[in-house]
Amino acid sequence: MDLSPEENEISVPYYDVIIVGGSVAGCATALSVLNSQPEVSILVLDDCDPSAFKIGESLPAVAKQVLAGLCPPILERVSEDNLGEHGVFIKCTGNASCWDSPSLEETRAITSPFGMGWHLDRAKFDQILRESMMDVSRNRISLVKSSFEDVSLAEVDDRWLVLTSSRLEDSGMIYGSRWLIDASGRKAVVSRKLGAKTIKEDSLLAFYAVFVRPSITDDGDHRTLIEACESGWWYSSPLPGNRRVVAYHTDDTDPTVDDARQPDGFMNFLHYSTIHISRLISESEYDIDVQSKTRYPVCTTASSTRTTPLSGIVASSGARWCAVGDAAMAFDPLSSQGMITALQVGAALGNIVARDMVTKSEDDILAAVPKLYSQVWSKYTQEKRYIYSRGRFEGDFWKSRR
Repeated sequence: MDLSPEENEISVPYYDVIIVGGSVAGCATALSVLNSQPEVSILVLDDCDPSAFKIGESLPAVAKQVLAGLCPPILERVSEDNLGEHGVFIKCTGNASCWDSPSLEETRAITSPFGMGWHLDRAKFDQILRESMMDVSRNRISLVKSSFEDVSLAEVDDRWLVLTSSRLEDSGMIYGSRWLIDASGRKAVVSRKLGAKTIKEDSLLAFYAVFVRPSITDDGDHRTLIEACESGWWYSSPLPGNRRVVAYHTDDTDPTVDDARQPDGFMNFLHYSTIHISRLISESEYDIDVQSKTRYPVCTTASSTRTTPLSGIVASSGARWCAVGDAAMAFDPLSSQGMITALQVGAALGNIVARDMVTKSEDDILAAVPKLYSQVWSKYTQEKRYIYSRGRFEGDFWKSRR
């Protein structure tokens, strides 16, 4: 559905900022803007299913400090909800990797000044984050359950007109704003509508499955396990509710892709190409969760991507936009950078947006935003190249990343 000139002239609800996406990046940006400018009005559009499993479950310990700075009640709220076997998180005791040698090398969380990270039920965590954001918003943030459909410029003033749709409504709603933030994840639906392009740096795919074990068996390994193999790498983390996620990463052209798409092929290759994850799955009697409404294994893109441009100003009107989170830059899961970067960059971008509302200067959007993302991307690519250079295998997957 397009926005016609007639619709452009209809009086619509107006907000200072509209954020498309109510996950970590979107909430962090909204909270940061509100903390700097308490009188702003913010609309967060979110269309997620809080009951569906969401990959990206590792929260580094340092991220808890960023969360507490953005929304002080969040850590207490998560702890309160972490009761019983179906809680929000399991403490991460460290990382163990079988990468540059066949032996496990361990990094214990006890040696970190930030303490232990969390293995999250990501869908529950995101829902708590949204609820906590609303609790501290003093009615300055509106959270609407709807999907982004289209965007255009109003003909009479300097604002965006955003068209949404909802399963609960027959017709779409239109909202106006001067600032538009794309926090829609890898889809980058807003940025692409505005003409931005996604640059794909590699062809990495992730195949993942959620496993469940009988309550009578034990899984006391609360580390993140990582194992390299000739065609890529695996990782596994425990989850609340006697569950564990296992993911395999390889290029989309690798011959193992066909087997990895099927439950039997996924299991067979898991036991063939890993030692430690395979042993853990077998000893704790894990099986792929067949009761879930999701059919595992799931295939999803895991490539390193970046959007260009990442922000912009419409010269004729002054309307502003910017991407944040995976809509701006998406990282190889090996880096464990997704959530912490979404929080940190969301907080920084929120400060830029809040400052722009006062100064109405174009300098931050044209200079500060690109500089911020350039620093993040440069650091990420250097670390990624170094980590892959240490892998002990010599196949095409590894050569292409060195």
